[in-house]
Amino acid sequence: MTPRIVFNDKTLTRTDGNILGLIISLAFKYGYCFATNNYISEYIKVKSRTVSDSLSRLKKQQYIKIKYVDNKRRIYLNTEKIPVKSADAIANNCSKTVAENCYHNINNKYKNKYIKNKEIVPYWLEHPEVCKSDLATPEEIAEMDELLKEFK
Repeated sequence: MTPRIVFNDKTLTRTDGNILGLIISLAFKYGYCFATNNYISEYIKVKSRTVSDSLSRLKKQQYIKIKYVDNKRRIYLNTEKIPVKSADAIANNCSKTVAENCYHNINNKYKNKYIKNKEIVPYWLEHPEVCKSDLATPEEIAEMDELLKEFK
C-alpha cells in the first residue's frame, strides 16, 4: 500500500517506505495511527532507533504529521501529499457486468476466476415458463403439409 510517490523520492529509504505503508494501513480505521516505535520495529523487523529515524525523515519530507493527544502519539497522513481515498469507493462504482467481462492479465488459466467465456443464453432457455406447448390446429397442420410437400 505504499504510494508511488514514495518510490520516486530518492531521499527515503526502503525502510521508510515500508514504515509509511504500515502507517497507511493502520490509519485507515481512525484516520491516524497510534502504533508505538516498538510495535513498528517488531512488525518491520528493524531496530526501534531505525523506526525513530524513519519517522523523522517522513515528518521532515511532510509525508506524515505527528501530534500528541493525552500523552499519546498520533501519526496522521499528510493528505495533500499522500492519496488516501479508499479503492473500495472506486470499486463500488463499477458495474458487475464490466467486471465479469474484464480479462485480467493472469496467465494461469485454471485458477483465473475472472476469465469465463460465458455464452449468451436465449431468454426462453432461462425462462421455460414462457414457452407453452399447444397442439396444432387442423388449419396449421394443412399449412405445414403444404409447405413440406416439396421436400417429400
